[in-house]
Amino acid sequence: MNAEIITIGEEIISGHTLDTNSAYIASKLSEIGIAVRYRVSVGDRVEDIEEAILAAWNRSAVTIATGGLGPTTDDITKKAICNAFDRKLVFHDDLLKLLENRFRNLNRKLPAMAQNQALQPQGAELLDNPIGSALGILFQEDERCFISLPGVPSEMEAIIDQSVLPLLLKREGRKHIEIRRIRTTGITESELAQAIADLEPIRENMWLAYLPGHQGTDLRVVCRSENEAEAKAEVDKLSEAIVGRVGEFIYTIGDQTISEVVGSLLKNGGKTIATAESCTGGLMAKYLTDVPGSSEYYRGSVVAYSNEIKQSVLKVPPEMLEQYGAVSAQVAEAMATGVRSLIGADFGLSSTGIAGPDGGTPEKPVGLVYIGCAQASGVVSKKVNLFGTRHRVRERSATMALDILRKIMIGR
Repeated sequence: MNAEIITIGEEIISGHTLDTNSAYIASKLSEIGIAVRYRVSVGDRVEDIEEAILAAWNRSAVTIATGGLGPTTDDITKKAICNAFDRKLVFHDDLLKLLENRFRNLNRKLPAMAQNQALQPQGAELLDNPIGSALGILFQEDERCFISLPGVPSEMEAIIDQSVLPLLLKREGRKHIEIRRIRTTGITESELAQAIADLEPIRENMWLAYLPGHQGTDLRVVCRSENEAEAKAEVDKLSEAIVGRVGEFIYTIGDQTISEVVGSLLKNGGKTIATAESCTGGLMAKYLTDVPGSSEYYRGSVVAYSNEIKQSVLKVPPEMLEQYGAVSAQVAEAMATGVRSLIGADFGLSSTGIAGPDGGTPEKPVGLVYIGCAQASGVVSKKVNLFGTRHRVRERSATMALDILRKIMIGR
């Protein structure tokens, strides 16, 4: 069973709105063994939407479209659906009453334009929207089905989870898809590919995908098979081989972020942490506090951007700054020690470096960063040389700092 996703709206094709809907739908379909073969985006023209629907209907067993189901004049998907399936729009009194009740419960009057939501394509099955007014639309014929959903991500996700997935799970023709996510940092995509080149599968039903990002490169190991146990065994085998080859750069197998991994280590170990940041400007603090419940282990931060703050707040000796400079192993270690003592945490984590685009020298180029980590048994630092824009250097620095802490906590 193969699928196609259509995203509808001028805001999508113009680049003003990021298309997250198709990514969500594709991931959910993969989980239940349906492969996405095509992803198409069209603007707000009835003819274009109709053409996309017919093309998908003729080549895909499952078509899911999002967008254009609202009550305003640019919401024209229902008209295109009617054209494609040779149907008319039919007014549903029960839907109008439902809408009126919803607005009444909110102490609001139903706008006249919102009554358009009671118009639906003739003969369509309607899928309930638990958090909005635009219903999902379903047409089924033999082995094919067409589903149209609202473009608002939260509404689309609710209908997918509540109605679409249970519906598709009943259809025949699905294969089992086993997916394993291996997350790395501290190694580039090309270095990673070179290290495991001979491990890459060459069979049609199994593949390895590289997903590079600012914080690291994810590997996606996928196997599609009629047999669930066989697919899992194949993915297990390849994953174990990859871990054996590049395990030092892998921080998790699964969907956890580096912040969640470090947070779990701190929480489970009953440890606390404080951060002292220069070049990262508070990103380490942000990453750590992005995790719900981080107040259990995260104590606080000092953004010591100037030498004055490094000296007065973190107690970095002025002679150290004079002799080695702010971007140095010595200062990184002093910052980590200082913030640990100041805030009273088990770990002190620091960053100091040159994020660019200016400020570099031959001795200390842009992208040079020192990370410090202090604990009761002592303090260590690591020098890293990064590349990319100022934003990327800062992101990678904060990620590297968290990974250094992770390795220290697991004894690497």
